[in-house]
Amino acid sequence: MPEHVVKAVSESAGKAFPRAPRGLMVLKAAIAEHLNARFGLRSEPDTELLVTHGAQHGMSIALRALLAPGDEVLIPAPTYFYDALVRMAGARPRYVQACADEGWALPFEGLEAAITPATRAIILCNPNNPTGYVPSKSELASVLSFAKRHGLYVFSDESYEDYVHDAHGYTPQMTLSGIHDRLVTVTSFSKNYAFSSWRVGYIHAPADLLVAIQRAFECDSINVGDIPQLAAHAALIGSRDWLDVEFGTFRDRRDILLEATRNAGFDAVTPGAGVFCYVDFAKTGLAGRELEEALLDVGVPASTGDRFAGRDSHYARIMYGGKEENIRRAAERFALLPRL
Repeated sequence: MPEHVVKAVSESAGKAFPRAPRGLMVLKAAIAEHLNARFGLRSEPDTELLVTHGAQHGMSIALRALLAPGDEVLIPAPTYFYDALVRMAGARPRYVQACADEGWALPFEGLEAAITPATRAIILCNPNNPTGYVPSKSELASVLSFAKRHGLYVFSDESYEDYVHDAHGYTPQMTLSGIHDRLVTVTSFSKNYAFSSWRVGYIHAPADLLVAIQRAFECDSINVGDIPQLAAHAALIGSRDWLDVEFGTFRDRRDILLEATRNAGFDAVTPGAGVFCYVDFAKTGLAGRELEEALLDVGVPASTGDRFAGRDSHYARIMYGGKEENIRRAAERFALLPRL
């Protein structure tokens, strides 16, 4: 942590704070200012923002608040681990497969075909984990128009906003609320501010939805810890120099991994965001746990596509967040894998 964050924590450690169930106003005001300055996105901090214990907690309580037993949720896949969160809300996930041949773009035809009378919501991962796909503004507009036609909530996990490397960049779904307003966005300080140890995130939603979401939140926790919130506030308003140095290297690290992967005879769609490549290892003849074990045997930890509700378990998510020499060495070890 940089000095300005450490100082904020040190100065607040001995203080007592009044309860603020939706989060400290100083933090919510800074979040609102950030959203406006960066994306031209106006939000009312007192009624449209709720501080949570990270994005996963935010998604869980939002689903429990707004879904009912028997509801179905459409989820483009491969995707992050939402399955248990949906089922804990009493709902059923219905996965709609994206395709590598289309760059892992959002599967619009599949979404239309998957609608049933029980469908109540869509979950998006924007940018996507594990594929690194970043939907364009026009794609998101199409999804929101689809959701409005069918009366669906759209829950969007937008935890990787600062990890976008290419093309059109990241578009918050809330900038398109003029199309459809039954939107809930969750995000996290863990990724964008290296805050994994503090567990701070927030929900952005219309005021009426946030009332219901707060009720679910209070079944889990009275409020997020005040000192972690003040640490997050310091990180948000302070210098980003310590972060920008790292973010500036991720595209180069991605390219190193992609080049070495292709040199080893495997391929991956170039991810537009994140710290992971979704590599096709079909040439090994291995899939699922066998592929994970084979990768680990050559020294590379990975998670295969079935972990992410993907149809093809011969894909594996490979991280490129480490040192350049280690990324290159890891990908070179792919050549040691068996081949058909």
